Amino acid sequence: MFYCFTKKIKHYGTSQICSEFVVNNGKRRITIVGSCTKTISKKKGFRIKALENRYKEKIIYGDEPIDFKLLSSDTEDRLSVFISSNNAKGFAQPLHLHHIFDEFFCVLDGQFIFQLDDEMLTLNVGDTIFIPRLSKHAFNCVSEKPGSLLVAITPGKGIENYFAEMGKLLTGPGMPDMVKMQALYKTYHSEILGPPMK
Repeated sequence: MFYCFTKKIKHYGTSQICSEFVVNNGKRRITIVGSCTKTISKKKGFRIKALENRYKEKIIYGDEPIDFKLLSSDTEDRLSVFISSNNAKGFAQPLHLHHIFDEFFCVLDGQFIFQLDDEMLTLNVGDTIFIPRLSKHAFNCVSEKPGSLLVAITPGKGIENYFAEMGKLLTGPGMPDMVKMQALYKTYHSEILGPPMK
């Protein structure tokens, strides 16, 4: 016995007809989108302990550990989640924007100031901020004690590689090579617009 459900879905800005067949009491799902057939199987959940990183290598973003808790490969590229800790006062990213993905931040420790387009916002522990794609933004930790952020990025395809490569550019004393930084941003559909927050 099988059941067929047909619905209209949006996929990367386009509308398509999706027919889903549930076979063998729901144990197997076959989704048909246009002429494409994809078998969807249930994944196994997992736990990641504090300070553990799911990515294949340790990422240090300047002096900030980036510990990925959920990889884009875990979610068919839909979502990537990490904790950025040891955000020292004065160590800030340049003003930038992303063309194809959104970001969500939650302050776990410390105090931060975010620029979201032309607005300046102070975030304390427990506060969150959503930054849609195409929004210019930057942030800086302003507390004396280094701060920590929980960050989610969607869609997350390949974003872990961006942080790994950026971490290597930020290794060592002095200012990083801004030409290489801008090239890396553009590789991941992003753009540097101005200097870091002070």
